[in-house]
Amino acid sequence: MGQPKSLKQIEQRFSTATLDPALFSALEDSTAAKEACSLLVSHYLSTDSDAYNRVRQYLQTALTSGDYEKHPERLAGGVREESQKYARSAAFRSLVLEAYDYRCAASRLRYITPDYRYLVEAAHLVPFAESQDDRPTNGLALTPNLHWAMDSQLIAPGPDHRWHLSPAVDALVPDNRWLCELDGQPLVLPRDPRWQPDRDALAWRLDHLQR
Repeated sequence: MGQPKSLKQIEQRFSTATLDPALFSALEDSTAAKEACSLLVSHYLSTDSDAYNRVRQYLQTALTSGDYEKHPERLAGGVREESQKYARSAAFRSLVLEAYDYRCAASRLRYITPDYRYLVEAAHLVPFAESQDDRPTNGLALTPNLHWAMDSQLIAPGPDHRWHLSPAVDALVPDNRWLCELDGQPLVLPRDPRWQPDRDALAWRLDHLQR
C-alpha cells in the first residue's frame, strides 16, 4: 500500500483511531508527543509542502495549548509570540467551556452538535488586552449574544454571583426583554471551585457596567 500523498488522502483513510494504552501513556509526555508528531508529519507529508506546513503548525499550536491546559497557572502574563497567543487562546477556550460543561453562565442554554460544535463561547471577564490573563478564572461560558452584551457593558456578573442590568437598557422597550429578564438572576458557576470566576474580575465587570 503506497503512502498517502496529501492530507485529504489521510483523512479518507482514517476517521477514528484507538491508541494502545502503553503508547497513550508514553504520549502523555509532551516531549515524546512532539517528537512523534514530527516523525509522522515528515513521513507522510514530506511530498506535500502545503499540507506539511499546515499540519505542522496546527500540531505545534495544539501541543502547546495542551501543555497550558495541564498548567493553567501559566496562562497569565504577557504574550511574547503570535503562536503563543493562539495556543493560550485555545487553552482558555477549552478550559472555560469544560469548566461550565458547555452551558451558558447566564441563560443556562447548552447544545453540542454531533461533530462537537458548541453553542457557547469563552468570554474574558477582564479583557485580555488589559489583564493579559487567560486563566479560566478570568472567563465565563456565554452564548454569542450575551458575550456581546457583556462586552458592551449592558449586563455584568457581580461578586454576589448575580447578573446585573445596565440602567441604560430601557425596560419599557419590548425588544429589550431578553436582557431585562437576566437582572438579578444567579450566575451559573462551575462545579469545580478551582474554576469559579475570580471575585476581583467580577467586580471589574460590575464597575464597568454602563450607568
